[in-house]
Amino acid sequence: MAVPTVATYSAVALVAANTSFKDLIDAGAGAGSIKIRDAADVLLAQIPLTDPCGTVNGTTGQLTITPSGRDESADATGTAAYGEFCDSNGLVHLSLPAQAGSAAVSGKIVINSLSIVAGGPVEVLSATVG
Repeated sequence: MAVPTVATYSAVALVAANTSFKDLIDAGAGAGSIKIRDAADVLLAQIPLTDPCGTVNGTTGQLTITPSGRDESADATGTAAYGEFCDSNGLVHLSLPAQAGSAAVSGKIVINSLSIVAGGPVEVLSATVG
């Protein structure tokens, strides 16, 4: 085996870890959300999640988060820097850097545009963990 350059987990470990993470987001009375923030931590938008918040691939362990819609009216104008994955009580369980695009990128939250305008729509196109 070659010397690893990054942490390498077994699929069994990833399934267990990401299932536990999914359960944290799903805890509480309602669905969780993703809060989109700029580099100064200003809340730009909040995207609701489905309940359950996504699915864990039983082979790879990858968690795919599923938004239930988009934020039709952004809270503030700014450049999206990261997204916070929160349970229904607003408790943050994970923060991921934001990236504009249309294809899934593991470890990043992919949104329609990093340039957010107050009152405008914001859509999460992809959010994968693991």
